[in-house]
Amino acid sequence: MKFKTQSLSTRSAAGGSARWSRGGALVPVLLALVLAAPSPIPAQTRAPATYDPAFVEQILKRLAAQEQELKDLRANPPAEASAEELIRPAAFPKFSFHGFGNIDYVLNSDPADRPNSFVLGQLDFFISSQLSENLSVLSETVVEADPENHFAIEIERLLLQWRPSEYFNLDIGRYHTAVGYYNTAYHHGAWFQSAAGRPDFLDFEDGGGLIPAHNVGFSVSGQIPSGRLALHYVAEVGNGRPYHAAASGRAPVLNVSDDNGYKAVNFALLARPEGVPGLQLGAGVYFDRLTPDGQPRTDELLLHAHAVYKAGPWEILSEGYLVRHTPRGGRAATTPAVFAQVARKLGALTPYARFTFLNASENDPVWRLIGSNGLSYGPGVGLRWDFSSMAAFKVQYDFQVRRNLSDLSTLTLQTCFTF
Repeated sequence: MKFKTQSLSTRSAAGGSARWSRGGALVPVLLALVLAAPSPIPAQTRAPATYDPAFVEQILKRLAAQEQELKDLRANPPAEASAEELIRPAAFPKFSFHGFGNIDYVLNSDPADRPNSFVLGQLDFFISSQLSENLSVLSETVVEADPENHFAIEIERLLLQWRPSEYFNLDIGRYHTAVGYYNTAYHHGAWFQSAAGRPDFLDFEDGGGLIPAHNVGFSVSGQIPSGRLALHYVAEVGNGRPYHAAASGRAPVLNVSDDNGYKAVNFALLARPEGVPGLQLGAGVYFDRLTPDGQPRTDELLLHAHAVYKAGPWEILSEGYLVRHTPRGGRAATTPAVFAQVARKLGALTPYARFTFLNASENDPVWRLIGSNGLSYGPGVGLRWDFSSMAAFKVQYDFQVRRNLSDLSTLTLQTCFTF
């Protein structure tokens, strides 16, 4: 067999780089097969093979150039390629885990209210997983002991979150109701908040708080085109909150079954003006129809507003609530509540002062079901020391005036951490 290497070389040169890019990868293989193939012609009659070093060198250079071109293409993909084409399936899900905990020691002036005790606080597991560019899952699970020292596990938040644009965000599942500021800014980990604990009337349902802190349903939020005013909206629909007698043992959040056919709705508007960085103003209205134990159907109207400034070392929080319960065929009862807090960070130390006021109407049968004492108010002062980037120590003193009860002084020492 005679090899026409010159003819092959001529065709390759004439065909240009376009044909080489399509079929050039076969040339080294064909060349190896040709050079290694046995000849049927006896050795004494075989024509000498022609070896062209220049031609082989040319092939090797072309292979090297192709390899470099492929590397460059991978490192710098074409601008016209879409994001979906460049994201490999293996890039998702993106999983994140954080934990929070706290250990307290609480002393108060009324041992009947609570004996001086060490308190093992909440152990909060916070998980998020990015499923795609605009779809994620958020989960917050808390392990906590009740006043009888029995441990329980509760899913505080579980949400499927869709974020198609800055103007429309959808959360489905169990969420923290966008009522006021504190309830959505500070979640279950004590690490998040400057103070040792939440204001009493803003506590979670199982802690005796008055607001519907949790809800199961859906929440829609996003920006409103408004220039430098930077308006945002929140609209929520959920099962609402039940009101049972404190001794009933029933859960204070409607997780899998509503206790009536009505749904709670909440709407809020927020403004974050660009002219004052760190300022947020908000107001909203929450409405539900309740069927409390032993009471006629009751309409619940909750108006809420807040003004918050958080910039540099300053944290200034203020929010107010007005709750109106109107039983069918009965008289309406109105309850006002106010909370304010000022904190300033000084290096690792953050001193703060706060004030709470609640005047739950004595004529409101709904509050009596959950054991509300009605009127209570008083100041609190504290100091937070971040002795580590992931751990802090807090000391807080609260004084509370209570209707029909003796005044209460409480000293809380807390160590909180994240991991």
